[in-house]
Amino acid sequence: MSTDTGSLQVEIDRLQQMLRDTSKEKERALRFMRRSNTDLDERVRDQYQQLTTLHHLITTINASLDLKEVASTAVVDLEMLVGVQAVSLAWLEGPLGVRFLVARPAGWWEVLSGVRMRGDEGIIGHVMQTGHAYVTNEAALDPLFSSGTDTPADFKAQTILCQPLVIHDHVIGALLLANKWTGSFNATDHNFVETVAGSVAIAMENARMYEQVQTQLMDLERKNTELLEAQAQLVQSEKLASIGQLTAGLTHEINNPIGIILGFAQLLVQLETNERLKGYAELIARESIRVKHIVDNLLGFARHSSLDLKRVDLREIMEHVINLTAYQLTREDIKVHHTASEAPVWVLVDTNQMLQVIMNLVQNARQAMPHGGTLTLQTAQDSESGTLTITDTGIGIPKSDLDRIFDPFFTTKPVGQGTGLGLSITYGIITRHGGDIRVTSQPGAGASFVVRLPLAKT
Repeated sequence: MSTDTGSLQVEIDRLQQMLRDTSKEKERALRFMRRSNTDLDERVRDQYQQLTTLHHLITTINASLDLKEVASTAVVDLEMLVGVQAVSLAWLEGPLGVRFLVARPAGWWEVLSGVRMRGDEGIIGHVMQTGHAYVTNEAALDPLFSSGTDTPADFKAQTILCQPLVIHDHVIGALLLANKWTGSFNATDHNFVETVAGSVAIAMENARMYEQVQTQLMDLERKNTELLEAQAQLVQSEKLASIGQLTAGLTHEINNPIGIILGFAQLLVQLETNERLKGYAELIARESIRVKHIVDNLLGFARHSSLDLKRVDLREIMEHVINLTAYQLTREDIKVHHTASEAPVWVLVDTNQMLQVIMNLVQNARQAMPHGGTLTLQTAQDSESGTLTITDTGIGIPKSDLDRIFDPFFTTKPVGQGTGLGLSITYGIITRHGGDIRVTSQPGAGASFVVRLPLAKT
């Protein structure tokens, strides 16, 4: 009986031990499952974060048409997503030329922004030539690695992943990632960078094509503007030539009878004793002189005398006109501001004719300020031209008249106060010197005339 009881107790102990062992195994399995679930959750969160950031990156670069912005966004996000010390984006400029478009950190960009390298140099050159990614986890010992081109010379490169940027089977650049924080580059890193590189290549190509189109459009716009200006100058020149031929004949025919009328009127002034008749004679003489001046202007407009060109400082001509008109301008309450270039503005001009040009423009400005104002005179120069600017604060020119003010006989002045030849003569003189004149104006806010003349060769 006791033997059976002992055997039973042994069996009970064995079963209890099995239960304890099973419980421990279950606890170990649960701990392992919890750890596995935690690791899985972390990996899922990391992958979700990576995919979310990747989606944001791809969306951002595809939304931009600015080449530098696309490159900068890609470099910044790759630095963070992959976890590396530095990233650069190299751009293939030709079969033999490579330059860096952007790099991080800032210290890298300060060095690499000025680097120009051959298309077959270093790891970057190798990747651009082969079109295949390249990974090395011992960069310093790698025979393809080139310190000073792949990375700045003072940078201690350890691990490098270089991925080509390919569009339509053509390599256009390369991404280089250096020194991964958590060790060596692996297949996951490579697959991720390859995905990013494909989107970056497409976005950069789109940006490059957009910049090309914009440049072409700007060039076409510039050429169209130049063509329109040339057409306007041609039309103006044809107007001047046609009217010049007409006025040349008419003025000669008018001069003879006007001279006779003036001569007899002046004789009557001397001989006539009747004050009333003498007044009529003086009126005839005065108006005949006015007609003669108009005829002389017409002759000057029609006649193309040869230019007596001399090398002159444009500032001196301006100063001379200011001195000649200072008294009259002061009497009419017009303040003069003269801003002259510090250096001489040497132009090749006929001094007398250029004096006439500036005098005409100053007198026009004076007449546009009947109640006083400010006259601003400026001389300056750029690499090709000497510039003369005359600005008034007068009544301005209506927009509808801006295209006509250089036409012969066009004037906004009341009858008897102008022939409409002053600006036409001015235009003709300037164009004969190889220059141009432009005007801008706001009614009620004055006008500004800008004269550009070719610089004299030294």
